[in-house]
Amino acid sequence: MIISVPKTKAMHIHKTTAVSETTENEVVELKLPFECPECKRSFPTKRGMNIHLKRWCDGTESNRSRKGSLADKAVQLSKRKIAEQALPHVQIEGEQIDNVHSFVYLGSKTQCDGDSMADVKHRMVIAQSAFSDLYKLWEDCRLPLSMKLKMYSTAVCSTFTHACKSWDFTEAVRKTVNGFNSRCLNVITKEGYRVTATAPKFNLVLAIRKRRIRYLGHILRMDEDRLVRRTLLAYVCSKTHGIPAGSLMDDEFCKNRSVAELSALATDRRRWKSLISKMK
Repeated sequence: MIISVPKTKAMHIHKTTAVSETTENEVVELKLPFECPECKRSFPTKRGMNIHLKRWCDGTESNRSRKGSLADKAVQLSKRKIAEQALPHVQIEGEQIDNVHSFVYLGSKTQCDGDSMADVKHRMVIAQSAFSDLYKLWEDCRLPLSMKLKMYSTAVCSTFTHACKSWDFTEAVRKTVNGFNSRCLNVITKEGYRVTATAPKFNLVLAIRKRRIRYLGHILRMDEDRLVRRTLLAYVCSKTHGIPAGSLMDDEFCKNRSVAELSALATDRRRWKSLISKMK
């Protein structure tokens, strides 16, 4: 195997690095594209600037906190990337390899702190691009709604859910997925956001849950000495911490069922498939 040194990066695995709070000068250094015409405060999106103009701007320099905003998150991320460069470096053939905060491999984004939300947002950006490319289709009144929903599921959702089986499908991730689905269905169905969020014509969260449970059944049918099966069981069967939040077995489908019961169910493929189809 030949290693391309220029393309090779190193990533240290550790908890999220604590960095200092964002200052307004650090936001200015980002040179954000949208500037308030009244107070000259800059913003990463036009929507954020418009909200500022309507709600907070009084024409003078604002002291309103940036904490939690997109600008704050961008500054925090840049600080964490700089912090990675201060960690020890790997040498290959006398060349120093750059440390990175995250990297994309086979379409999936991995972050040094193991946060699944990084990959969720990465895939969501790609799916949003695919959705926007089909905007004329969503607006075409000649096509039936059933065809549009099928296209949405096939061309957009399949892009979003790439590698979803490896996500920590926590409540925060579910809300992010449901929010994306709600916004897309609002365009396709013309229904209100509340309706598309609570009673969607296509439930993306449920579709992901079903895909994850199908994958769980595949693992449970493996021989007991298979590394994937052993790793999963070691991860979810910890007597100290219990089933980790968002893991494959942290689902309503697995509640009140032991690993032995799930394994026995999984051996009957037809019944397993039938149970998945009844999930709500």
